[in-house]
Order: sequence, then structure tokens, then C-alpha cells
Amino acid sequence: MKKMLVRTTVFLFVLSLGITGCSGQTIQPTPVPTPSVVPSPKTKSETPSEIIIQDMVARMNAGDVEGSLAYFADDAMVYIIGLPPTGMEVYAGKEQIRALWQDSVANHFQWEVETPFTTGNIVNVRAKTWHDFTRQLEVAPLEYADVYEVKDGKITTYGTTITADALARFKPAFAEVMPPDEPAAPSTEQPVSEMTVTIAGGTCVIDNPAPLQAGEIKVTLNIKDQDKDLYALTMFTLDADKDILDLMASTVGMPPSWADILLMAEQEPGTSKIYNINVEKGPVYMICWSKPPDLPIGNTGPIEVQKTP
Repeated sequence: MKKMLVRTTVFLFVLSLGITGCSGQTIQPTPVPTPSVVPSPKTKSETPSEIIIQDMVARMNAGDVEGSLAYFADDAMVYIIGLPPTGMEVYAGKEQIRALWQDSVANHFQWEVETPFTTGNIVNVRAKTWHDFTRQLEVAPLEYADVYEVKDGKITTYGTTITADALARFKPAFAEVMPPDEPAAPSTEQPVSEMTVTIAGGTCVIDNPAPLQAGEIKVTLNIKDQDKDLYALTMFTLDADKDILDLMASTVGMPPSWADILLMAEQEPGTSKIYNINVEKGPVYMICWSKPPDLPIGNTGPIEVQKTP
């Protein structure tokens, strides 16, 4: 049975940062000044793509869901990266994005963006967000690194990654209202020495959810998608005090010193290749990527590693 590396519908409460507190009581909106779009320093003229992003954000801040969605392509992909529980959520198509937008507006979501640079169709943005849930937790605003791909006047890809500093504030506050799950008991499934990862539909799946057998592991990477220039798979082990949320928040910038890379494989669309890696300890974490823009599109972990007695 296939295990989804990302789930497109779970914990909308978490991804849009909540409708109610974990006590079940409705969060009352906290009056705050309305953020606005912060323009880039006027060292150059704004590009059409930057204007699209700014107008989309302005419509969202005004509570105009349909007006904001009008700037997205019908088959646009949205990736929310670094938030609990999985560190990765995917919204495929305008209808799924609408559900997130509607929930956000209902919770007085506000958005402040600054466009530091644009390259071709890719717009990189520094962002801050306010939401009733983060206001209640007293961690608003949270900061994000956002990236957009804009084609033919429409946003086709949007990825937002919480910064490491914002995550460090958010995690303990979130744990107070939603304590983390107890560590899972060791799996009783027979460990395996091979796995297949398939990238399709703008995200990825792993065919075998069983724990891995310590030693040599055969990893097959199948790329079925055709709409991006390049795809990739990375596999890691992490220091004991880090988790999947820390890993996903670190996907912007240089690789962290607390993550050891087991595999870094890039492939072209429509290809399938086999990689052999050596795994001595676990757990193991995986991230799938595509570009442009260079963006995580799926993840999984922790994957248990077992040694034969």
C-alpha cells in the first residue's frame, strides 16, 4: 500500500494556523494594525510578475478570496513547508487553494511581503504573516521565505517556508496547546533493503512504508512528471535534537551542519534510476524537489532503521 509523502487535506487547522484553540474554544480576533505590501527599494522598476504578487497579496489582505485567487492558474501548486505535523503540505489546483484561502480570511489573516529579487519567471519574497491563532500564541508575525513562478500572467507555483528563527518561536508555543505525539513503538514489519520513490502530480510517494534494514539500500527514483526542468531526491540522517520540521525549515539556504546527506540525486523528467546507499543508523528522512523554482515538493520521515541481531 502506498504511503503518501505529503497529505493534501490533513490538519488544515495547522496549515492555515488554526480556526480554534486545542481547548475547542473559538479564538477571538485580536485587533492589530493592518499590514501592507512593502515595496522593494526603488532601485529598479517593478516587473510585471512582482506587480502580480503584490496585487494578489493586497486582495488577500482585503479579504477578497476570489480576487486573490484570480492571480493563480487553475492548475497551480501551493507548498507550505516547515509547519507541523509533517513539515509539508501540498495544495493542487485552485479548488484546494480556495479552501485554504477561505479559512485564512475567516481567521483575519494578514500578509506583508517584500520582494528582494526576481529572476525570469521566478519571484523571491520575504514575508510576514498574522493570523488569529498565531496572535493567540503571541508569536505573530511569523516570517517566511516565499518563492513564486509566474507564467503568462498567472502564478503557477507558490512555495512558502517558515524561517528557522520563526520556527524556533512557534514550536514551543504550539506544543503547549497541542503536545507532540508519543514516540512510535518499534515497527513489527520485516525491514527491507530497497525502496521506490515516485514523483507524480507535483509531489511524491514511497511504495514501501516498512523500516529499512541497516546496510546497503537500493533506492529507485521514478520521475513521471514532465512539467519541470529537473527533479531530485535527498536523504538524510539528523542529529538527535532535530526533527522533520527543522529539516524542512532549513531547505532555504546552505545545508545545515546537523544533517548528514545519504543521497543527493538529480534526474530529468520521465526518467527512472537506481541508487545504492549505505545506511548504518536511523532514522532516515527524505525530501523530493523540483525546479524551477528550486523547491521541496514532498517529504517523509522519520523512517526507522533496524539492524539484524
